Amino acid sequence: MTTRNHPPIELSPHLFQVGTPAFPAYLSIGDKAMLIEGGTGATFAIMVDQLRHLGVEPTAIVSIVLTHTHPDHIGAIPHFQKAWPHIKLLASPLGTQTLARTELFKQFQLVDLGIAQLMKAKSEIDGLPDPTIDYTFTVDSVVREGDRIDLGRGIVWHVYETPGHSPCHLSLLEEKEKTLVVGDATGFYVPEKDVHWPNYFESLGKYCGSIRKLADLGAERAVLSHNGAIRGNVRLYLEKAMRATERYHKEIVERSQKGEPSERIAMEKARFVDSLTDIQPFKIMYDLCEVMIRNSLSNGKGDYFAM
Repeated sequence: MTTRNHPPIELSPHLFQVGTPAFPAYLSIGDKAMLIEGGTGATFAIMVDQLRHLGVEPTAIVSIVLTHTHPDHIGAIPHFQKAWPHIKLLASPLGTQTLARTELFKQFQLVDLGIAQLMKAKSEIDGLPDPTIDYTFTVDSVVREGDRIDLGRGIVWHVYETPGHSPCHLSLLEEKEKTLVVGDATGFYVPEKDVHWPNYFESLGKYCGSIRKLADLGAERAVLSHNGAIRGNVRLYLEKAMRATERYHKEIVERSQKGEPSERIAMEKARFVDSLTDIQPFKIMYDLCEVMIRNSLSNGKGDYFAM
């Protein structure tokens, strides 16, 4: 695995995209360096190689901050913590509680291995990463809405709670360069097709509320937890994400009201997602589509979609 296959991408003088396009993380550099997102087990070695390519030794990284604790966003953390235990892990209060639940580790391992197998099948990695057998996800600092993460040289990240995709989700705004870390708060977006797959896995109402919150922050650049950066009009991107969510939700409700079985709707939606990406096994996509059908039918009665 080399930077020839996965070159780091400069987004600004102080921010670089590392990892892979499907599973990016972001390196923010002030006087100190910080990684945003926890990667996957399969992207750990890629990120280490990219950091050294940029002239940044892992010893210079003081922290990793998580947008949320879904398995595809935390897989590299045990590897970083084992190799460089000085790196502090930052997560939301609910994220901290989630990472303390050792009964979830088996699920994490299965998802992380599945991602690695898919990446190997596509020749994105040469071999599977070493298994994470003895590990914990130790959160060193809890960050909440209103907190500031100051890296020096004017690089200050402001923390915002943006639930809906997951209850523990955070987004961050860097005030100097006006970069917004969206995470998965707006779902899964494929830039080359300009297509959104809404991801209101926790709550439709909270998900839409988070999109509105982000739209009011005045960002000039946005970075996503999958498929990289949004360049140009950030508010327009957020408005399009809201419209896509509205269409998705209303279609589910209308089809359900006409008596169409949820299983059929979920299968069609999972096939739609499968046409966009192969970063997760089909069964996981199907299960997530079922979750959103339940959320649309159970908590989708409000008028959530005004911007």
